[in-house]
Amino acid sequence: MGTLQTETFTSNGANASGRFYDDERPVENGTAGAGALTIAYDAGTQSYTITTAGRTATFAPADLVGSGSPDFVSYEKIGATSEALTMTRPGTSGALTYRYVSGGAWERATISGDQLDFSYDPFTYGVETPDNALVRSGTGLYAVSLVGARAMDAPYAMAGSGTMQVDFLGGSLTSSGVLTSIDVETGLIKSIGVYFGSGALSSTTNDFTGAFFMDDGKRFTGGWDGRFYGPDAEEVGATWYLRSADGEAAAGYLIGREDATVAGLNTTLTALVYDDLFEHQFSQVGFTDLGTGNSATGFDDLRAEAELRYAASTQSYRYVDSARSIDTSFTPANLVAGETTDALAVYRMTAMDGLTYKLSLNKAGSGNSTIALTYASFGHWERLQAAGSDKLDRWFTYGIRTNGFQIPSGTGTYVGIIRGTANRFNGGALYSLAGTANFALDFGNSSFTGSISPVGTSLADGSTRNFGSFTFARGAIDLDAGLNADIVNGSNAYLGYFQGALYGPTASEIGGSFGMQTENTDSGSAPGANAAYLTGVIVGTRTGN
Repeated sequence: MGTLQTETFTSNGANASGRFYDDERPVENGTAGAGALTIAYDAGTQSYTITTAGRTATFAPADLVGSGSPDFVSYEKIGATSEALTMTRPGTSGALTYRYVSGGAWERATISGDQLDFSYDPFTYGVETPDNALVRSGTGLYAVSLVGARAMDAPYAMAGSGTMQVDFLGGSLTSSGVLTSIDVETGLIKSIGVYFGSGALSSTTNDFTGAFFMDDGKRFTGGWDGRFYGPDAEEVGATWYLRSADGEAAAGYLIGREDATVAGLNTTLTALVYDDLFEHQFSQVGFTDLGTGNSATGFDDLRAEAELRYAASTQSYRYVDSARSIDTSFTPANLVAGETTDALAVYRMTAMDGLTYKLSLNKAGSGNSTIALTYASFGHWERLQAAGSDKLDRWFTYGIRTNGFQIPSGTGTYVGIIRGTANRFNGGALYSLAGTANFALDFGNSSFTGSISPVGTSLADGSTRNFGSFTFARGAIDLDAGLNADIVNGSNAYLGYFQGALYGPTASEIGGSFGMQTENTDSGSAPGANAAYLTGVIVGTRTGN
């Protein structure tokens, strides 16, 4: 804001172009990518000069036109090649008016018969934060707005909004939100998509770069580059570009400011800083305890969804299953010291219904002697038996899931551990489950295989039982990094399910719940005397490609 002096600004830029036809065929030669761009202001002539991709244009006060919006200032030149320059106005509030950063775009259009050649060069510039003044600690939360253009069957405008979270100490950042494509002639929305950007902040200079994605039913991949603005990094600006497999292209700019109302996101389980809600699929068995805690009868199983909520201010957990009227809270005062270990935090509480509930959570971090995990974890929620109520034994996994846009390419192998509960179909001994599992993921084909080898320890006498080895069949990786597979025996007969997800920004960990029986009874045959139902979780880490 204020009176501008003659200056060539530090800027970030991108370039996009395409050829279009009156018959509305798909764009030809659609391209988008990062591009070096300079914007210079001449205070004497009050003009702006834009230079990029071997082209230069100057826009003076005589070229000013009405922008149709209080957020923008626009210049226009009409000729054999018509050109326009649109930039955001300065201001202290509003989605597109900022004190230190501005966004803009230089557009060029050449018409020859039924053919239109169009280029769009977005940029951000302003009063950037000095390199040596950029904070290198703490977290920054920003509300951001996006402006751009998309090459489809014609050039269309794009607009969006979202948030950005910056780990200044770790040097990483992410941004996500909504990005809409709009026909400016009719005002009609062509599509509504979601975007996601991840990046790395330079350790010595004020700039960041990374990958940028969008999906509106069509998947786009690309990149973005930016920097922070203002004396204390109060604002941010970046340019982005996108391409789809069928030749569409898009580019634009993102600008934003710090906003205390933006909800922060936990990036690891080792340091839960913000409130969080972990939605998950659980695997449960209910039964009638025969009174000793080590044998039971009357089993029934359940597979459904619930939530584990974390309150950072009180370091408390709340387990909620609204569909089954379950709402149980566990505070640090409920921690059971005698049952808690370096691997598990065990909570126990008695609710207003008079029933006792227990929550055991795997501890994140390198101090866990059983398995060291950063992003994935598991929990064991129990309703202990009382008069008139059977015991409920529920297992689930949760954590910081891999964003669907961050699913790696190639292949990956994972090794994990099993935890769970097993019971015999005919009643009797209960078992505590352990064992191992492995996964081989083909990210390119969105599929996986693997095996599970559960081992039970009898709660009655401590004896062990090897339940056998079973394989994952028809394993699928969905667009949100979710995992689903059938569990089958050596004859490929269906025995149960596995449902999980990838965890961490690089899909470095894996987790999920499972439910299965050791014998197939689809034909109606009665289970054998030793047939058992197994319910539990698997968590693990990536070990290779």
